[in-house]
Amino acid sequence: MLSDWFRKNQEVRIYLGYAPEPNWWSVADLVHVFTGKIDGISPSFRNSMTCKIIGRDYSAPLIDTSFTVAYAARTSSQIAKMLAGKYGLKLNITDTSEIIERDMYQNRKEWEVLQALADLEGFICHVDKDKTFHFGPRQESDEEVEAELYYRSRLKSNCQVDFEDTAIDVYNQITVRHYRKKQVIEGSAKNDALIEQIGQVKERVIYNSKAKTNAQAKEMAQKLLPEFSRYVVTGKAMNMAGNPNLFCEKKVAVKGCGRFDGNYYVERFEHTLNSSGFITNLDLTNLRPDTAQQYRQDLYTKDSAILGSGNKLGSGTI
Repeated sequence: MLSDWFRKNQEVRIYLGYAPEPNWWSVADLVHVFTGKIDGISPSFRNSMTCKIIGRDYSAPLIDTSFTVAYAARTSSQIAKMLAGKYGLKLNITDTSEIIERDMYQNRKEWEVLQALADLEGFICHVDKDKTFHFGPRQESDEEVEAELYYRSRLKSNCQVDFEDTAIDVYNQITVRHYRKKQVIEGSAKNDALIEQIGQVKERVIYNSKAKTNAQAKEMAQKLLPEFSRYVVTGKAMNMAGNPNLFCEKKVAVKGCGRFDGNYYVERFEHTLNSSGFITNLDLTNLRPDTAQQYRQDLYTKDSAILGSGNKLGSGTI
């Protein structure tokens, strides 16, 4: 009776993959995809006799805890070390030097504070499967293609793909902003043709501590505008043979889909392992998802954090 064994706050590790010998294998043959703690269990004493586990990764305590104390002046990296360090996580934090205004981190959830500071520094912020807290710039390895997805390519065919070519997530005005000694530093750039085409201004505000003057902020906005003013193509890759190495922000190459061929980023993933086999489904976007966007909100609600049931877990599904 697994329901008698499972308890809240137990650590759970999930491994997926393909064993070379089905009747003789070990965890070393599989890929480690998740580590977290159980928030709750939901046993069903019916014919199916299942026990659903509700759990989150080790960002959970940061998501649940409010940051209400006003500390002495600190840099972003010092605040990150203070918040993540108290939960026993391994730390991979890039040092920063600029002192942060207290208004940035008072009376907010700790995770919201960390994501705001990551935006400010141009960093990403997340907790990985090895319980390491990352706060720093992206790595070059983030741009490596993890898998190739083929449609109607004879023996190479390995998925079905749907695409949507819309104006969602397109911005025709970029504003770079920074607060320095309680003064607002700001500069904007806009795409007039796209404003006319869409019929309204869609603005994206980006906080960047490197903007020391309004002129610098405007120059940064002009450099960012071309990327954010492109129409975003999204897609869904379905019914793929399970690939445990695919998760949020990994890059894949799509082939066999005409003008939609190219590289895409994983925006959401779903791994399903049941009596029908091991299947992976992906949500794709041709532009990298907003920095750390998938961790920005509390996505770990009771209905969306069930392990073993095929529902959403954070940004991906186990």
